[in-house]
This record gives sequence, C-alpha cells and structure tokens, in this order.
Amino acid sequence: MGSAAVATGTTGRELEPFGPFGPFDALAESAHRLYLDGYGERAVQVSREGLLLCETAGDERTARYLQFICCVALQQLGRAAEAAEEAGHLLHRLGARADPVWRAKALSLLAEARVDLGMTALAMDHLAEAQLIVTAQPVRTYDHLSATMSVALALRALALFEPADELTELMLGLTFPPARVRLNVVQEAAVLEVSWGAMLDVVGRSAETGPHYARALEHAARMRSLATEVGYPEMRARADAIEGFVLHRTGEPALAAARLRTAAAAFRQREELVETQIARVGLAMSLSAEGDQAGARDLLTAVQRTSSSTQLDVWGLTALKVRADNAVRHHGGHEAADALAELARISLSRLWEDRESRFEALQDRIRQHEMAEQNERQGRAALTDPTTGLGNRRRLQQVLERPDQRYSAVLVDLDGLRAANDEHGPETGDAVLRRVAALMVENCREDDVLVRYGGDEFVVLMPAERPGATPADVASQLLQAVREEPWARTAPGLRMTASVGVAGPAPAAEALAAADAACARARRAGGDRLELARPDPLGGEVSGAGPTLPG
Repeated sequence: MGSAAVATGTTGRELEPFGPFGPFDALAESAHRLYLDGYGERAVQVSREGLLLCETAGDERTARYLQFICCVALQQLGRAAEAAEEAGHLLHRLGARADPVWRAKALSLLAEARVDLGMTALAMDHLAEAQLIVTAQPVRTYDHLSATMSVALALRALALFEPADELTELMLGLTFPPARVRLNVVQEAAVLEVSWGAMLDVVGRSAETGPHYARALEHAARMRSLATEVGYPEMRARADAIEGFVLHRTGEPALAAARLRTAAAAFRQREELVETQIARVGLAMSLSAEGDQAGARDLLTAVQRTSSSTQLDVWGLTALKVRADNAVRHHGGHEAADALAELARISLSRLWEDRESRFEALQDRIRQHEMAEQNERQGRAALTDPTTGLGNRRRLQQVLERPDQRYSAVLVDLDGLRAANDEHGPETGDAVLRRVAALMVENCREDDVLVRYGGDEFVVLMPAERPGATPADVASQLLQAVREEPWARTAPGLRMTASVGVAGPAPAAEALAAADAACARARRAGGDRLELARPDPLGGEVSGAGPTLPG
C-alpha cells in the first residue's frame, strides 16, 4: 500500500475512546476504509469534500486526519507530485507548535512521495527527522503508532528493509491496539517481508530469501486470523495472495496456484493495492507453468505498467525478471530473452547496491539532526521557563532589545495564586501555571511571543502587523478562558481568575510598561477584569485607549 494503513477511523476510536478525534470523525472513518480497500480515487474525493466541511465547521482535528488520508490515497494512486503537495499543506496546517508525532507523519509522507519523484536527497532529510521523532520515546498512543507506520513505509519505499523491519517488529510487539489496527500492522509486515524476499530473488541472492519468506507466511497466517476475527474477508483474500506468491517461490506450485486463484476470486484486484501486483506475478508464474504464455505475459505487463510511476518499485522489476525467466524457459537461450533477464538483474542489483549508500546517508542525516536538536534544546532551555514551557525573562529581554519593532502587549496576572499555593500546596500552584500556559498557547498565534513574566504573571507580545483577532480580543479570550476553566478538577474548591492589561502597538518595552500599568488598575479594581491602556503623557501609558472591561 502507498502509505500508512493505520491512518484513522474506527480503529482509532477503539484505541483511544477520548482521543484526538473531532466531531466529524465519521468522515475520516469513511475515507480511511475506502483507502484501505484500494478505492483511492474515492478516498481522495471523500477526503477533500470532508476537508471543506471540517474547515467551515472549525473541526481542525478531523481536518488534519482527512488531509493525511488524502495524501496517502494519492500516494497509493501513484500521484506522487500531488501527494507531496498535500503533505506540504498538512505540514503548514500543523504549524510550528504541532505535536511531534503528527509532524513525523507529514514528513514521512513527504519523504515517500519524493522517493517516487526521484528526489531521494530531500526524502532522506525528511525521513531522518521523522525517524528521530518516532524513536525518541515508546509508542503508547494511536497517533504515535500511525507515525511509526508511516516512517516504516517510507523506509520500505527506499528499499531500506532493515530499519523498516525494526520499526515493524516494534509495532507487532505492541499489546494495546485493537484487532483491526493489529491487522493493518501485520498486513504491512507481510508485504515488507515478501517484497524483501522478492528483491533478493531478482538480484541473485535466493539463498538469503528463506527467513523472509518464512516470516511472510507467518504474517499472512496472522492476517487471515485477524481478518476473520474482525469480519474483513477481503483482507483475508489479500493474505492468500501473499501466501500464494511465497509458495511459488518455495517450491509448492500446485498449492500456490490454488491459493492464488482463491485470492483472485475473493477480492477485486484494484491497481492501487500492492497485493494485486503480488497476486498477478504469482498467477503469471502459474499460467506460465501451465503453458499459457500469453496470459502470463498480459499479467506481467499489467504489473509493469502499474509500477512505472514508482522510482524504486520492487514488483515492476520482479515482473520483468519473471517475464524474462519465462521466455528463457519456454524458448531457450534467445538473445532478446537474455537481454530482458539481464536488464531486470542489473536494474535491481543497482538498486540493491545503492541501499548501502542510502542507509549511510540516512544515518548521517540522523546524526546531523541529533546534533542540531541538541544545540536547539540547549538554546531553548536557556530561554524557557521550566515550569510552563513558555519563554522566560531572558526570552522577553531578546524582544525588548528590538526597538525597531512594534508590538502590542497583553499582561495576565493570576488573582489569588499565592492563596491557592497556601491552601492546596505548591504542586497545585504549578499545575495552575501549566494550565494557564496551555490556555495561552491555545488562544495565541505562532508568531506571538509567550512569556512567564513573574511568579504569577504572563505576557503575550503580538507583532504590530499581526493578522486575525485584535490584542483586546485575545486578552478577553484569555480572561474568559481562565475564568471558565474547571479548576475544581485540579484541586477541590479551587477557582482562579485573572487581571489583564492591554497596550500597544508600540516598541516592546513601552507596550509592556503600559500593559503593566493597565493590569495594575485591573487588580486595584478587584481583579477578574480587563483594562486597556490609556494615553497619558505624564503616566507614560501608550495608545490603545478604551474602557474597562469587567468580569
């Protein structure tokens, strides 16, 4: 399959009943099932139509799943340029503050598309970052599992079977996913092993195929069992197709032919499905053994035609090699047949030999990303408040030292945090600070500077040309968010409000001073209110005059 099979849908809901799925998740569920079943065009259509609805309704969670499914379906269809464009849109949608595993998902999709476009160097850069993200911590969530699968499939697209196998084995060992998700994982594991074995066969290393074909049979049997358990007969037939091909390669042609014909009758062999190509190659071997050379040639030609859009496709070259072998077997050592066999061997041999350089290039990029990430972490740590993860006073000072840039400032002072510390303990106080920081992230833009200003004070500095909501609107949203937060969940009887001051636009230092003065007036008025700075040459407050906005 073109990309991550565990994208979204019912499987995710079973795994995380209160997970990250939005109110229109049924749309993503429908698109995902179409993708899994190989109806790529329909999956793209449903994803794009649903995306418009979700964006209109403000369901950003489902929107990103739909964009993800649209991308993997385009990749499945061989439309790599469109898939790369869609993955770029997904990265933009996620933004700089995205959950890292979602970034890994988008990067791995972009990498896989660029492999098919022949842009291997760029693909390596994306894949190195994605692999670092998914291996940084144990897989415990649905999205992390999906991201890991995406990375494994991008590695497989580069014929980097060993690291792909490591990630696949990790996923196979997980106990938390429901049966439907485990089925998706096992299916990709079976495809990985049978592709690995087929490639070894073509490059003349048949002695090494045994372990891979054996594991492919194990995974196919497990696929069949899980498909029966969850009521997915088509996936059972796709397991039969994998098993039939392997049986051909391991010296069981009669059993292979029976298994392949059963599979062919039980699922529609859609071009998008890799099992379709596996079944066609296997059936071609059966037809050739029965003397039907024309039928075998038609099947192999169809595989080559379908695979022509992929730069590093194992099955197109496997079809070429089988076609050459059939010609030699039935017509003897003919010059054209020998040339065809040599072309297949050279093509995949070069691909196989290039694996070492690709693996070294990937490892080199991973090391570069690790060094850059370490340096970035050290730099962030020096500018980050350890309790909230927002900027600290040093970060604020960086902005204040830019007199040529103008900002609006919002200063948020929590009412009664010291009393809450005394009554409920410092752990509760820290929990309040972290939650307020999260509310600020949720209500502000990526280019806003968010800082913990003091023990119970926070600052938002907004660029003067900032689009979207006005500073006063953002301040009002923060005031309301703090007021309406269910603080009793943090500690019984806890209630928090804030005093908020707004000023600017002006040079950052001036805007901050004016917002501080406005916030002081809100505190003196009893708190739980917002004050806009008043122009007062003697007092030093800056533009942005307006009324007091009480709670």
